[in-house]
Amino acid sequence: MINRVFTLNQKFFIRFPFIITCIILPFISLYILNYAGNFESSILGLNFSLSRVEKQFLWIILGFLTFFIIQFLRIRFLNEKIYSLYIITVIMLLLPFLSDAVKGSQNWFFGFQPSEFGKIIIVIAFSKFLSDNKKNINNPITVLISSIIILIPALIFLYQKDIGTSLVYFSIFIPMLYWAGLNPAYCFLIFSPVGAGYVKMSFLVHESYNMNITASIITLSIWIILNFIFLSKIYKQKFNVVMIVFSIITINIMTSVTSDISWNYLESKESKTFSYVKKRIENFIVPSLNPQDGGYQVAQSKIAVGSGGMFGNGVSESTQVELDYLPEADTDFIVASIGEALGFITIFLIILVYMNLFYWQLDYAYRSRNIFNSLIIIGFSSMLFFNCIISLGMVVAIAPVTGLPAPLLSYGGTFTLSTFIMFGLCNNISNNN
Repeated sequence: MINRVFTLNQKFFIRFPFIITCIILPFISLYILNYAGNFESSILGLNFSLSRVEKQFLWIILGFLTFFIIQFLRIRFLNEKIYSLYIITVIMLLLPFLSDAVKGSQNWFFGFQPSEFGKIIIVIAFSKFLSDNKKNINNPITVLISSIIILIPALIFLYQKDIGTSLVYFSIFIPMLYWAGLNPAYCFLIFSPVGAGYVKMSFLVHESYNMNITASIITLSIWIILNFIFLSKIYKQKFNVVMIVFSIITINIMTSVTSDISWNYLESKESKTFSYVKKRIENFIVPSLNPQDGGYQVAQSKIAVGSGGMFGNGVSESTQVELDYLPEADTDFIVASIGEALGFITIFLIILVYMNLFYWQLDYAYRSRNIFNSLIIIGFSSMLFFNCIISLGMVVAIAPVTGLPAPLLSYGGTFTLSTFIMFGLCNNISNNN
C-alpha cells in the first residue's frame, strides 16, 4: 500500500521561490511573535506549556518535514482516490459541531481546524472533476456540478459562523473554471451576482446608517463600466448578444431584489441563526463602521501601521501592540504589528515575496503538461492569493475583517502546516510534470 502512495523515483529539487518564501516569512513571523501575544499555553490540553514562538517554531519545523515527505508522494494516487477523500473531508468538516464555539466561530475540534486541511482536498477534488470534464466545461450541467462541489463545504462554514473560510473556498471557483477552459463570458455571468450584490448591499448599508452614498455611486459606476467592457468583448466574439444582454440585465435585477429581501430578513427578529451575517456585511462594505466590533480592530490597526512609518518604531516602541490596543496582534492583524515595529519597508518586502511566489506558481501551472496538476497549482495559488489580499488589505481598511490569516506570518499551527502542504504539492508537481 505504501508503494502506491509514495515513490523514491521522483525528482527532488526545491524550487527557489518556495525556499525564499519559506525562509523569509517565517523568520519575520517568529521575530514579531516574540513580542506580539507571546504568552504560554498548553498543547492539545497536555500538562506542559510552550510560548507561542516555541509552538510556531515547532509547527514550522513540522511544516518543512511535511514539505520534504510530500516530494515523494504520487500525484496519481490523489487523482485515483480523491473522490473518496472528498467524502471523508466533508464528514470531517462536520466534527466542529460537536465542540464549543471559539471566538464566535464553531470551526475548531480538539485544538485544530479541519477546514485548513479540508481546503487542500477540496481543491484537488475540484481539479479532478474539471480535468475529467474539460471537453464539456462550457456545459451548464458541468458548471452546476462544479458549484455543488464547492457549495457543500462552503455552506457548512456558514453554519459554523466562519464566513472567512467560506469566502476562501469560493475564491478558487472562477479562477479554476477559467483555467479549465470555461469561456470568459460565462465566467463573467457567474461573477455577476457577486458584483451586483456588492453594489446593492453598499447602497443598503450606507442608507441604513444615513451615510453619504458617494462611495456607493462610484462602486455602481465601476460596475456599469465593467458590464459595458464585457458586452463589447462579447460582441467581438460574435455571441448571441441579445441573449447575453438579457442574461446580464436579468441577473442584476434578480440579485438586487434578492439582496433587498435578504437585508430585510437580516434586520428582522426572526434572523437568529444568521444574525451575525449583518454585521459581517456591514464591515465588509465599510470596514471601520462598527467601532465596538470589527471597526475597532481596523481603527487600531491603522494607527499601528501609520505610526510605524517607513522604517518602524522597533519592537520596544510599538505601543499599540505592547499596550494591547491592537486585537489579534499575532494572528489576524499580524501585518499591522509588523508595520508598527518594522515599518512599510518590511511590508513591501513581504508583498514582493508573495508576488514572486504567485508569479512562479502561475508559470509552473502554465508549463505543466497535465491539466489535473495544473489546476491544483491554480487552486492553491488562488486560495493563498485571496488570503494575502484580505490580510494585507484589512489592516488599512480597504478589505473586510474576516479573520483570515496571512500565509506563513500569522500564528496558527493548522494553517501553517496546510500552507507547507500546498507548497509541497506545488513543488512536487513542478518537478514531476
